[in-house]
Amino acid sequence: MTESQSKLKINSNKLPKWCKALILSLPVIVSFFQIRTIDNDFYFLYATGEYIVKHGIPYTDMLSMHSSMKIVVQQWLSSVIFYYSYSTLGTYGVFALIYIFNILLLFLTYRLLSVISKNEIISVPLTALINILMFDPFMVSRPQIFTYAILLAEVLLLEKYVQTRKIMYLAGIPVLSLLLINLHAAMWPMILVFMLPYLISAVPLNTKIVKHEATGDLMIMLAIFVVSTVVGLLNPYGVENMIYLTKSYGKEGLDAISEMKPTAISMTEGKTYFLFFALAFLIVFFVKKRRFAVRFFLLFAGTMLLGLMQIKGIPYFMLAGVPAFTYFVNDLDVSSLIGKIKPLISKRIKVLLCIFLTCAVIWICEGRYLTTQSINRSTMAHYENLYNITQILKQADEPVVLYSNFNDGQYYEFFGLHPYIDGRAELFLASNNKEYDYFGEYLIMIHGGIYYREFIDKYQFNYLSVSRGMDSHMYQSLIHDEDFEVVYDSDDVVLFVRK
Repeated sequence: MTESQSKLKINSNKLPKWCKALILSLPVIVSFFQIRTIDNDFYFLYATGEYIVKHGIPYTDMLSMHSSMKIVVQQWLSSVIFYYSYSTLGTYGVFALIYIFNILLLFLTYRLLSVISKNEIISVPLTALINILMFDPFMVSRPQIFTYAILLAEVLLLEKYVQTRKIMYLAGIPVLSLLLINLHAAMWPMILVFMLPYLISAVPLNTKIVKHEATGDLMIMLAIFVVSTVVGLLNPYGVENMIYLTKSYGKEGLDAISEMKPTAISMTEGKTYFLFFALAFLIVFFVKKRRFAVRFFLLFAGTMLLGLMQIKGIPYFMLAGVPAFTYFVNDLDVSSLIGKIKPLISKRIKVLLCIFLTCAVIWICEGRYLTTQSINRSTMAHYENLYNITQILKQADEPVVLYSNFNDGQYYEFFGLHPYIDGRAELFLASNNKEYDYFGEYLIMIHGGIYYREFIDKYQFNYLSVSRGMDSHMYQSLIHDEDFEVVYDSDDVVLFVRK
């Protein structure tokens, strides 16, 4: 191949700037047509952030009724950020934060794909697709929006180091470690996990079966690994924050939470996930020209396994595993196909394509708007009912001892009430709070494993906010109990008061 032919082939894998800008702006445009609501976890995050700003870092619980319960606020800095964003601009401040980080993810995904794959015909549309799939349902008012950006930036820095051998890229990883341990400590070990494929690929192998050249200086990378680990100590809770993941997840009962469940093909996210998996399988086994790199194989396989184990692991496969896979198809030559198609595209066909693409975008935006509107309508109605209950409770003459379920507790905490439990499931485990397994007790109770009056008398509840769905056993019992009466009943929410 001559030099001129080589340049022609490289250029054929480039997109015009206007085309690139149009494709990358598409997911941002689509995202603005999605009706948003405040995520359920935001309410305890805000209440926590407010407490920290006014009183400092807490070490015992200040939100639920269990005030002696030991806690570790593993997302303390995220809580403060959400508190300031909401207290400054209300819901618009929270949504602005989500959109800012969504655009940041779009940029980082594009940069990573550009570094791994020099083929813009693959990298640019794939960037847009990943961002569209990520925004709904994973970009919400939770600390994970910071985590996604941090881990994606880490992989980008590691890949830039491998390709340039410039140590300055590695210097940013301890900084990312410091940010993650304070923003979302539960996911801090992922900083170290995402380094492992690059550490392994830095080990030279020269055997009869495998020949692998080191992709970096192993000692320098190990030093960065150690420094990033030590930096993890720089947080208000020290080692407890660093090992929070091992003490909080994978515990019995937590799999009752939807995002902790294994990915199934029956779910919308599962269908998308398994589609990527199927495409990867077909390409690897049926495309003859393919490349191999240890770091990308491990990154792809590791994040794919993470996505299979839990629904909340899918975003990490989207952000790191899918870009890693582009390396294996980087040698696919689409220039000959484009060369055959290009002469067939007349001005009339270009106009028709523009009309078709415009209609497709409008259809996607309209579909996203209508779908999210119908889904969120019930959520907004539910919050309105909970708000009405808070107004009743504020007028109570006696101190309120409130039972509320796992999904609604944080909303009451947002208004200064102290319910039995809330969405911080792991904090209600005995392994964390050093007091009692309230979460285990709650699960047994809602399934009828504890006599309802025994449970009520134990905590002396005088108000019970009950859901006909989640608290069906409690509702059916209370509705026939003469010692309790209904003071509010709307849709799925019922408020009982002790006579």
